Amino acid sequence: MNLVNYIKEIPTKPYKPLVLGILFLSLFILSSCNRIQFNNQSSCITILYSKEHQGIIKILENKFAQNNHFKFDKIDREKSKELLLKNPNSIYIGSIDSLIESDDEINKILIAKDSLIFVVNPINPIRNISKVELYKIFFNSIKNWNKLTDFNQSITIINKDISNEDRQSLASYLQKDKINTRDYQFEVNSDEEAISLVQKYENALAYISYSSLDNRVKSINIDNISPSKINISSGTFPLYKLINLYYSSNLFNSDKAQEITSELTDYLWSNEFKKEFNNIHLVALSEAELQILKENSKAVKIGVSAPISGPYIDLGKAIVNGARLAVREHNKSKGLKEKAIELIICDDKAEISTAIKCANKFVKEKVVGVIGHLNSQISIETSKIYLNNNIVQISPGSTHPWFTNREEAKGKVFRTIDIDEKQAETIAKAISKLEKEKSKRIAILHNGTIYGSNLATLIENYVLRYLDQNTKIESHSFSVSERHFHKVFKKSTPTLIIFIGEYADAAQMLVDLALDNKSGITFFGADGNFSRRFIDLAGLKAEGSYVVGCNIQNDNGQLDNFIKTYKKSFKSHPGSFSIYSYDAGNILINAINKVNLDKSKQLGEVIQNTEMDTLCGALSFDEKGNPKQTRMAIFKVENAKFIKADL
Repeated sequence: MNLVNYIKEIPTKPYKPLVLGILFLSLFILSSCNRIQFNNQSSCITILYSKEHQGIIKILENKFAQNNHFKFDKIDREKSKELLLKNPNSIYIGSIDSLIESDDEINKILIAKDSLIFVVNPINPIRNISKVELYKIFFNSIKNWNKLTDFNQSITIINKDISNEDRQSLASYLQKDKINTRDYQFEVNSDEEAISLVQKYENALAYISYSSLDNRVKSINIDNISPSKINISSGTFPLYKLINLYYSSNLFNSDKAQEITSELTDYLWSNEFKKEFNNIHLVALSEAELQILKENSKAVKIGVSAPISGPYIDLGKAIVNGARLAVREHNKSKGLKEKAIELIICDDKAEISTAIKCANKFVKEKVVGVIGHLNSQISIETSKIYLNNNIVQISPGSTHPWFTNREEAKGKVFRTIDIDEKQAETIAKAISKLEKEKSKRIAILHNGTIYGSNLATLIENYVLRYLDQNTKIESHSFSVSERHFHKVFKKSTPTLIIFIGEYADAAQMLVDLALDNKSGITFFGADGNFSRRFIDLAGLKAEGSYVVGCNIQNDNGQLDNFIKTYKKSFKSHPGSFSIYSYDAGNILINAINKVNLDKSKQLGEVIQNTEMDTLCGALSFDEKGNPKQTRMAIFKVENAKFIKADL
């Protein structure tokens, strides 16, 4: 029922006036700029700022005076990061790069330029100072103005607090790690405090933002370059600083927030906003810079599809999160000439019909590439849609050879995981190195999919090649809807089980075997079992198990950082599929950047020629789109951890 019909059905006196009043009051409250959310869509963006940038905020307040989407809140600059993370529906305008340099959850958009300038009391005759002289002043070699000009007074420095961005920028300019506290100095929190002290002390020297400059103090040149708008805009003046719009990665989780923020950035990059710079000391971006920013603000869309509900939820989430991390890192560090990436996520539920809907959604969204899917049969079926619409596909989880073996898929379909044959040989080689007794009677259990049945056949062939021909092998399929898979061993109990399926099913089987007093069996899990959840679910029953996983390079300095960032971002441990997807994301993004710079290149062509060092070692593709290098290794569960086995 809509509002009009509802009002018509309100009884007459005495209730109608009261109900109408409540209704319209509710509508007024909902239309105000507050933190109320409706259907998880933010109705307001809070713009945070500090004292130094009140000029730019006044422009925005005037522009959006009648707009209920924005609220303005002056804060201490040091609290900006905390507030951005605490309230995702907030934005900070200013310069806080040093506060967020190691935080991948906060992003920025360039909106204007500022500069760090040196100021003195108007009575001081000095007009120019060199970089060398500044160094000597801040590091105690020059202590009196008479070394520089006809002004015989000791120099009092008005310094910024040790954690202040300006102080760190100055240290960088003077090519020092930091500026230490020295004799005859004050430390202040803001430009206003610095200006007040320069007014008070004739012998003072301070540094402030160009945007804070007024007639109470006098600016001085550096190496005969004046701090003018022209020099700052062109980059000639040495101590420039960039003014950005900072926001949490979670801001764009809401379509409404994205729409409101786009409204703000459109204005900040407009000629209308540029004209307002005559009233403030900030420097507007040049037409060329604005053109690049506007062009790159049109994000390139890529899709990721995997089962993020249903029986394969954790493997699917690993794929989605790996892609999310690659996109997030790119968007945070991208340069002016690189495109922002927008990730479209679709849950394929490990069902062909749903996956086809996801593929059609990606076509509608005009994505240029897709990371997915987990299941081989689904990847094969959806690839037909991607191929027809010139969309590149990289699967981090599909291992069946037919996925890349088709002639029409050449140069358009890739994978970052090894094909079944490599996995089968890796498993067979490892088993051949075990004690013969352990591999005397082998049972292969697979999940009945084309992936499972094909891998089971290949493993059987390779086992017979590497082991004694008298080795007894039996193969069984199971349905994921069944339980108690171990019941298939009716006549005899195997000495070794190779399990091809999802980690939760494997963990359940180990628990069931233990309950039946059959826990002495050696267990080998295929790639779907390489997940921390396998260990969590199986508990002590997982100890001693062997599992195929990504051949993690422990000497790769990126590994620890990847694990730390992944766990912080998604509150879970990364697995093989997280890494394969992260690799796929980086490969696709790098190719997009290269095509953006050279329009004559095709995305598939660039990916085909990729050579990249990854967390699983070097990666390049053969002519079919498969990794040339072996990317899998055998791990053994020891003390609830996956330890690379010497097999």
